[in-house]
Amino acid sequence: MEANARDLEKIFDRAIQYQIPLFQRPYVWDVDKGWLELWEDIEDLLTKQLVRGKVHPHFMGAVVLEQLGTPTGAVETRQIIDGQQRFTTLQIVMMACRDHAIRLASDKFRERFGDLVSNRENRIDHKDETYKLWPTNSDRAAYRVVHDSGSPAELEKHLKLMPALRASNIVGAYQYFWKNLSNWFMDDVEGDDGKQYTQPDASDRLDALWTVMRGKLQLVVIDLDKQDEAQVIFETMNALGEPLLPADLIKNFLFRQAMAEGSEVEKLYEQHWAGFDDKHWRVKVKQGRNFRTLIDLFLNFYLVLLTQDDVRSTHLFSVFKSYAGEEDKKENKLVGVPNTAAEHMAMMARFGRIYRAFGEASQQPRLATFLRRLEAVDTQTVFPFLLMAYDALMPDRQGEFDKILGVIESFLIRRMVIGLTTKNYNRLFIELTKALAKSGEISAASVSAWLARSTADSQRFPNNDEFSKAILVRPIYDELAQYKVRAVLEAIDGQLEHAKSEALALPAGLTIEHVMPQSWTANWPLPHDVQGDPLKMQEARLRRYRLIDTLGNLTLITYSLNPSLSNGAWKTKRPELLKFSKLNLTRYFYEDANAKAWNEDAILARGASLAQTMIALWPDVVRAT
Repeated sequence: MEANARDLEKIFDRAIQYQIPLFQRPYVWDVDKGWLELWEDIEDLLTKQLVRGKVHPHFMGAVVLEQLGTPTGAVETRQIIDGQQRFTTLQIVMMACRDHAIRLASDKFRERFGDLVSNRENRIDHKDETYKLWPTNSDRAAYRVVHDSGSPAELEKHLKLMPALRASNIVGAYQYFWKNLSNWFMDDVEGDDGKQYTQPDASDRLDALWTVMRGKLQLVVIDLDKQDEAQVIFETMNALGEPLLPADLIKNFLFRQAMAEGSEVEKLYEQHWAGFDDKHWRVKVKQGRNFRTLIDLFLNFYLVLLTQDDVRSTHLFSVFKSYAGEEDKKENKLVGVPNTAAEHMAMMARFGRIYRAFGEASQQPRLATFLRRLEAVDTQTVFPFLLMAYDALMPDRQGEFDKILGVIESFLIRRMVIGLTTKNYNRLFIELTKALAKSGEISAASVSAWLARSTADSQRFPNNDEFSKAILVRPIYDELAQYKVRAVLEAIDGQLEHAKSEALALPAGLTIEHVMPQSWTANWPLPHDVQGDPLKMQEARLRRYRLIDTLGNLTLITYSLNPSLSNGAWKTKRPELLKFSKLNLTRYFYEDANAKAWNEDAILARGASLAQTMIALWPDVVRAT
């Protein structure tokens, strides 16, 4: 390779087009990431140029370019292997400079700046060759509009017709630099010593702007030759500084492979990859203690599905690259096995649409309910299996898919209520995925049969007896996080919905209420028959404290009702519940004879009632006949 320092005039002032490959990420720089720092550098250079009449060149880092073969007489073309964010921003700045020259009626500087952003008509064969920079597909519409408008007013006219482009960072960059240049043209100039200088007129400022932009901003341009490994250099250059997402590296890898295979990369991009350049995929969501982009999460689940093995979040690209290079990939009769770059992209797009459907599941009530309850279980290890099941069964066999969700939900909720470990769920669901992928059969029955095979505590499906026992005696409020307990109670409330009553959505902000309060000593005396015997008193206290935090003593109420109930006696608390609470959970306190008095036996009786409801809601499917 060859590296040289080049100013912007030498880089752009000739018939040339720098292409950003469509497999690069979209333009993502913003005020905090690039614009502010670049403007401060430019403004400092402009001030020094106006005050001193000279300024030292300012180096802005490196760009890596790869020359493409073009016919004799055609516009020279190079691909930007690294540095596309910087290149794009500089072109947008020079467009803003050109448009200020237009505003100030300076034909000389309009032409000079114009020659740095546009190839002259007499040097091109096609309209798209006009642009010195040709962005990746997802940015082209915004780039054309900014390049061709000539002023913010004209740009605004285009944006009214194409409002989706307002969200483009390219449009934002132009508006940002235009505004800062406007302010600079009007602001007083101060030197390093704080003295006021004779203020330059618009002509002097344009001259300083041209001097700085054409020759005082410099880049180290690294030109690759045919022997250089562009992919290796791309990965190495992005190992430092702000890293690319694994998806960006995978995109680069796949499209380079597609080019080598002779595929129509533009067509592949539109068919399979354009959706991944949507900003939706770069939204960060919380996972455990960290925040990760949606596309990183998806790739993690997708690669587990493909490799049928655990994949660390820090190794996504290396795992994908290794998998793509394997000749003997793991068999998957349900999903298939991709080999070519086109097959990889098609499969990623297929499962990407499924993962997005998980986030937009309002039209699939059973899936939406499952995903909401999955948050309470606090595991995402089931997602690779869900991707495979959804792909195999939806939409033609939605009933079977919903049954599978029921099986998995029963398995996870039962284990959570009982208190069994979650630490081996990643291996468990990988093994489930592997078994069904090998057999080629996926159904509620096959999932149930696989889950029924193990009696180990780390994998077994709890039966009705131990489920009921945990409901009756486990102090779940004390041993589970409140959001988990609340999710269980909300699910029970839904199960208790009566056909004769209105189906109402649960209000937000419900809180967990102990029917017999945790602070019970003032208004909830122990039975009279134990109060004279210290041993019986101790036993009664222990029994009460053990049962107070069980499900039989818990319900849901609104936050505003909670203070009024508080630690009051049952004779005052029960009427308040009956008067104000409309939840299905509350109906028990109306109807059941055991609720007239509230003591340890009443708690056990309600626990037994809830156990029946929960067994119906989360059945013992692996032992069902």
